Amino acid sequence: MKKNCCPPFNWDKQMASTLPSLPDKQIHKNPTSGRSISYRRQGPAVTDAATPALVFLHGNNGSSKSWHYQFRHFTAFSVISIDAPGFGGSSVFEGGIAGFADEVALLLSDLDLRSFWLVGHSMGGMVAQILAALSGERCSGLILSCTYKGRCKAEGEPLSEEVEKRVQERLRLDDQAFGSLRVERMLSRRLPPDQHAFLASIAGEISVEGIRWGGGGIQYVDTTPYLADIKVPTLILSAADDIVVKPDALNALIAGLPHARHVEMAGVGHAPYCEDADEFNRLVEQFIISHTNT
Repeated sequence: MKKNCCPPFNWDKQMASTLPSLPDKQIHKNPTSGRSISYRRQGPAVTDAATPALVFLHGNNGSSKSWHYQFRHFTAFSVISIDAPGFGGSSVFEGGIAGFADEVALLLSDLDLRSFWLVGHSMGGMVAQILAALSGERCSGLILSCTYKGRCKAEGEPLSEEVEKRVQERLRLDDQAFGSLRVERMLSRRLPPDQHAFLASIAGEISVEGIRWGGGGIQYVDTTPYLADIKVPTLILSAADDIVVKPDALNALIAGLPHARHVEMAGVGHAPYCEDADEFNRLVEQFIISHTNT
């Protein structure tokens, strides 16, 4: 029986007065493979030929909902957030993170995005690294949040004990308890109630299939072969209190992208897009503006 060990939370009820509703989820289906990807899309307040498009890719405790604060802030941009396989309404399929990057590339092409900025957090940052390398001039720039190159394990290895433990927790706990547990395991400090509720409500929706796909994707991927092909302006955002991305892994990513700018955000852990959304958004927007039409 699933346990209910945490106080109830209701993100939608708590925050309805302060945050607008997210765009409705849409489904893109690959006509060849039959694979589906769910995404959310918000148009800019004013559209012209130079309006930048931002594509957000979430981490292993998230979904397309994770970018709620970014949808609110980037109203002058076209904003798209995409669900990874097994998250939201996206199909689970083989091919790992590189295979998913190929599917996202097709989605962006079918949406007629001729140029875009990629913003990838954690697992989504690994997808963004590969997608930036494959997209050529269509990718205008890359922002990597709390991410690294992957765990680089052999494909034949079984899923780690950590992933299997998370699967068992998902099977045993209700959504509320599982979401709160994931937040506690992801961050080293207690959050304000609204931030905890936001992150936990999203993590509480993660499926067993998503856990296995995300855990395997991170375990087997190594983005090293792609880094030399990333030629666009790149910003690496790390967090001073991040307990997920270890210093050696961060430093290896920085070394592999010597042209990138690195900024460490103070006072936040592995969810800076929520913990200090104002600063996160400021850094992203400032970087994009500084590399637009220059």
